[in-house]
Amino acid sequence: MAKGKQVFDALDAALVRTDAEEWIQSGDGNQFKVLRISKETGAWSALIKADKGQVNPPHTHLGAADFYVISGGFDYRGGSARTGDWVYEPAGAVHEATSHPVDTIYLANVYGPVGFHDENGNIAHVLDWRTIQLMVDEAKKKRTKAKRSVKKRATAKAAKTTRSRRKAA
Repeated sequence: MAKGKQVFDALDAALVRTDAEEWIQSGDGNQFKVLRISKETGAWSALIKADKGQVNPPHTHLGAADFYVISGGFDYRGGSARTGDWVYEPAGAVHEATSHPVDTIYLANVYGPVGFHDENGNIAHVLDWRTIQLMVDEAKKKRTKAKRSVKKRATAKAAKTTRSRRKAA
């Protein structure tokens, strides 16, 4: 190592320019900007956007989670969290439906799976890092497909214009 030069091993360090990221539809009414996924620990972090009236179904935190409300708010088993509030949920916390009375954006740091309940209160669906990764991968595929489609249309339009010019000449 050269004298005076520092070496930094990133160890999965990240800087995410959230303004440059697109919102991903989660399929349940929420939108995500996934910031980090740890395959090692199962933790994940995301900005979550919920429109006014969005209701998240009953669930159990199988791992701890914390949330910081950037704007808006939500009503949950612990009360009402509003802009500037931070919420911690320990592993094992059971929720009835969580509702969003206003348009809301919050930071979610989730340290383990979340089990969503069926009508009988049993865990019917698990949201974990794999589900989040699949959501990110599917969104990338859709964006790539859309870009290819736009490029294909632009190429076809350019070819048509070239043919038209040749006929006119």
